Amino acid sequence: MIYSDYAATSPMSEIALDVYQEVARDYFGNASSLHDAGGKAKDILERSRSMIAKLLYTEARQIVFTSGGTESNLLAVDTLLRASRLKGRKHVITTEVEHNSLYYFMKDLAHQSNIEVTFLPVDQNGQIHLSDLEKAIQTNTCLVSIQHVNGETGVIQPIKDIGEFLQDRDIPFHSDMVQSFGKIKVADLIPLVDSMTISSHKIFGPKGVGAIYFSKKLSLTSHPVSTNHEHGLRPGTVNVPGIAAFAAAASETLADLAVNQVHLQNIRNLFIRKVKSAGIPLQPIITENQCPSIIGCVSDFVQGDYVMLEYNRHGIAISTGSACSIGATELPKSIQPFITNLEEGKRFVRFSFSHHTTEKDIQDIIETSDTIFKRIMEERQGYDKKVNG
Repeated sequence: MIYSDYAATSPMSEIALDVYQEVARDYFGNASSLHDAGGKAKDILERSRSMIAKLLYTEARQIVFTSGGTESNLLAVDTLLRASRLKGRKHVITTEVEHNSLYYFMKDLAHQSNIEVTFLPVDQNGQIHLSDLEKAIQTNTCLVSIQHVNGETGVIQPIKDIGEFLQDRDIPFHSDMVQSFGKIKVADLIPLVDSMTISSHKIFGPKGVGAIYFSKKLSLTSHPVSTNHEHGLRPGTVNVPGIAAFAAAASETLADLAVNQVHLQNIRNLFIRKVKSAGIPLQPIITENQCPSIIGCVSDFVQGDYVMLEYNRHGIAISTGSACSIGATELPKSIQPFITNLEEGKRFVRFSFSHHTTEKDIQDIIETSDTIFKRIMEERQGYDKKVNG
């Protein structure tokens, strides 16, 4: 199988698997327990926290572990909102292209609470304009939440510019960096955000583990569910084996980040070049600022779910968008700037690569694509002759 759905999840690396098994076997205690077994697990937990913090050039106490990207996003935003409510501010700014975990949470906030939410639009390149953000700010704005890299299109939002703009305005800034962490450099952005979220299974660690970075300048209130876990910010026993494997995977992935990023860019360029030269009826979504690991495409005439199944039948794994959106009836807003109508949107598919993707993989994908679309076109022509004949 050629796996080209890394934006959905990645396999665990051998190092992460080894660490997970060792810690699960030998350090099984509850990290909150006071006996020796608990103390050993606590030591592994804190060493893992320090490893993640070092990768982000921050301090261990700024890292809170969670069960994944979705919980990280919800917990980060909820924690920042609870702190802001103490100041009486009740206006949030986000975008129309956030990950579902935040987009629908924000929609619910707007309908079920007394918090006002402004959803910023994006332009023809899928990016927000800083001028729109500036216009949206109110005297009671308590949070800005903007995703770094979109999981369907790979579009990168100008987090650096947004962070610099907000720095002197006393408005907390959260960014979902689940799709960017381990793919492009994010450590330079840490001083410009008040919280950011990352996930283990996107970078060859186990599923069910994520983390939040909280800036030390924040005054955070404890979670309403009384808890002694994760500095009082998160209820529930922490997954020590998963966290240790996450830290190992993150260290391994980021050690070669610069090399991997160059490889991904070369793989992306090769894919786009070969799609065009082979006349494959797929139109890659190409714009100015995109993460090289993600390439969204619109088929010329076949629905995306059918295309995905055809690739699967030939041993190639791709997707029709974010795995968290599968089953949703609404077209993802992230692809709307790049299509002209709903029918085009239904023809969307996504290829997503990693440093394990080879040039041979790309060549095989192109050859398979040629086979798939030629057969589909022949079937269409045969059907048209039958109908019109």
